[in-house]
Amino acid sequence: MKKNITMNTLVLLSLLGCGSGDDDISTTKNNDDISVDTGDDSVSKNKNNKPELNGDTVYFYVGNNTLVHKLPIIDKDGDKVTYKVINLPQSGDFSVDDKNSEFTFTANLSSIKEEVVSLIASDGLDEIEFDITLQPELVLKPEEFQSSDNIIEGQFEFVSGADVEFTYNVISDENTPSFIPLISNINGAAMSDVNSFVINEDGSFKLTAQPYSDPIFIDVTLTSNDKTVTAQIKYLTEQKNINIDAFSDPLYFQQWHLNNTGQDAYSLSKASEGFDINIGQLHVQGITGKDIHVAIVDSGLEIAHEDLVENVIPDMSYDFVEQDDDPSPNQDETGGDHGTSVAGLTAAVGFNGKGGRGVAPSAGLSGFNYLKAQGMDVFYETHGGDKTQTADVINQSYGYGLPIILPTNAFNFEVQEVFIKNHYEVVNKPALMIKSAGNGFNRLFGDKRINSSEEETRLPAQIANSDPANASFYNTVVSALNANSDAPLSSYSTVGSSVLFAAPGGEYGVQYPAMITTDVAGCDRGYSAESEFGGYSGGLDDETQSESECSYTSIFNGTSSAAPVASGVAALIMQSNSDLTWRDVRYIMAKTATKIDLDFAPVILSQGGEQYIAEPGWITNEAGNSYHNWYGYGMINAVEAVQMATRNDELLPPLVESEFVTSNIVGSVNIPENLEGITQQIEITDDITIEAIQLKLDINHERMSDIAVEVISPSGTRSVVATPRHLHHWNPKDYFGYDAEVLFLSHAFLDEPAKGIWIVKVIDTNKNIMRLDYFGNESELANNTVLGSLAGASIKVYGHK
Repeated sequence: MKKNITMNTLVLLSLLGCGSGDDDISTTKNNDDISVDTGDDSVSKNKNNKPELNGDTVYFYVGNNTLVHKLPIIDKDGDKVTYKVINLPQSGDFSVDDKNSEFTFTANLSSIKEEVVSLIASDGLDEIEFDITLQPELVLKPEEFQSSDNIIEGQFEFVSGADVEFTYNVISDENTPSFIPLISNINGAAMSDVNSFVINEDGSFKLTAQPYSDPIFIDVTLTSNDKTVTAQIKYLTEQKNINIDAFSDPLYFQQWHLNNTGQDAYSLSKASEGFDINIGQLHVQGITGKDIHVAIVDSGLEIAHEDLVENVIPDMSYDFVEQDDDPSPNQDETGGDHGTSVAGLTAAVGFNGKGGRGVAPSAGLSGFNYLKAQGMDVFYETHGGDKTQTADVINQSYGYGLPIILPTNAFNFEVQEVFIKNHYEVVNKPALMIKSAGNGFNRLFGDKRINSSEEETRLPAQIANSDPANASFYNTVVSALNANSDAPLSSYSTVGSSVLFAAPGGEYGVQYPAMITTDVAGCDRGYSAESEFGGYSGGLDDETQSESECSYTSIFNGTSSAAPVASGVAALIMQSNSDLTWRDVRYIMAKTATKIDLDFAPVILSQGGEQYIAEPGWITNEAGNSYHNWYGYGMINAVEAVQMATRNDELLPPLVESEFVTSNIVGSVNIPENLEGITQQIEITDDITIEAIQLKLDINHERMSDIAVEVISPSGTRSVVATPRHLHHWNPKDYFGYDAEVLFLSHAFLDEPAKGIWIVKVIDTNKNIMRLDYFGNESELANNTVLGSLAGASIKVYGHK
């Protein structure tokens, strides 16, 4: 008896250790009756039923619609079943919900095939391994097709039943509605990229696209047995450079002006994603500026620079100081070389694993140090003369910034204008001359205006027309943009009615992004240099500076940057269509520019209870073109410009220039000090379609800063060619004699008819003291002591019949 009790005690301890409540073991509560029998019949245990397959194991799915279904498993005991997936399908996302005993499958259609998924079902005691089959019933694979030309032929991968039908929607670009209705022939539709698209019942197709199309997305719908499925198909045409590595240039990923991903470009702030010149696929499509010659007329050009040398045309550059063909800066010049950085923005070599990339990474370069040897002979040779006869584009990143609107008889401007005009008339294919507007929005010649109102802060210190070279029809003037789409004008950029379009120029590269480009090589000179106290100047990071031997910079800026970016886009356009003239190219750049800063509010000045709209902002002329003194026709758009260049067979007719037509002024007319001003009428009788107009004024005023000048076309378009409160306060007649006349150019009337009555209006907008700040020293400019006067006004029209 003693032995029997001991064994029962051990059994009780074992049960407590395993947890109470197990229904499989039966015991008695009466200790007197405790007994143990080692035979199998002494312990009662129910037999477990393991999970079983029940139902079909093949499931059909349609497209990438999510399939949710019960798993084919039952458990007769009602036990909770859990699942383990042994192998996941390769063509979609698969998951199991244990609670509901369901599976979810979403096909990604990377490949259309039958998938077998193996699983284990367990009730905690027993398990079973089983398979289910996922079978495509109606599937159309989203695919990408490409071609080296503008025609793509191929066949869709799909699974369907009987009665197959294909329909489609072409997803268009921003210039047309988001979706085009389903049609069988889209030749007549308003789509810029697709010429025709045909699908056959077997899924074969043929797409014919316009030249240099953006990626084309087409939603194709497959219908079969009353079920439908849609997939988006991507088409890439003219993929000529598909082997290039878009990210092989290590600094490219920070060049926001080429591809703005919201990067900081080594500054403290990020750029606005998507705000760039829209290079798009052009480089991949073979549009890289190849065989186009861009002359950099500047301070020089380091022709052996590692990221420029492949594009420098041998023996085409010139040093006017040393009289040789190498305009590279001398070793004793420790500062940066402006021309070298300008050249990098236009045509730094692309896809070579070095530095960044130019807008036209295969364009040819030549360089000239005109700024170190200025003179009329040098001007002639570099502005269409002997040294630049073969140039397709001449980049001029320089200009004047003086407290005077320079008259036409100053500094040989009239002589230069005559030379350039003759060049354009004599040379078979003259170059497009692109010029920076200036960097004087906030300060001019050291002076900064102490503003008398909030509105006055929005008026520029320098107007672009103050430089007669900017007022020349033959120069294409560019203003500068920063990386912020909400306030895109670069803080320093000179603006005015002679600006044709805008391009990225950046800010200063510390608080806000500047431009990343080439710098003279070597850490002992240039914008990027090693400090004796450690670290580097020139932006970038220390590792990049060290590895590249300080050959690049991220702090270059100015309209000096905007001009070469525009020159690069011009080179892309010229490569795409060699028949274009310089006028065609810049007309295309203006017509395809992107309108920006849409919330710009006009600048309104108040005086004596009157108001004057000193800067109207965006205006739309009679021809439907929108123009802004700050941005011209907008930010240049490379893709759309190339597309227009290759899709429009109509080139501009020959240039027509009228004579200067004089107003009805008889003698000198005083300019009152009120916001009404004086007006003069000029009748143009020539039937010319306008490309630009020039206004010449014989004006005399003691404080020219007060003067606003506007021109109103016969169609009613108003262009302010000289905004007031600028800092060109000197009277030109006091410095250049009474034959000094000032010249203004306006691009606001593009495509309008010139014939009719023009109105010229001159307004004296300020009768108060004007206060200036010269680097902390304040001064005052008293109001004019006598009324200003206008002795003559005349207009010249440039355009075509």
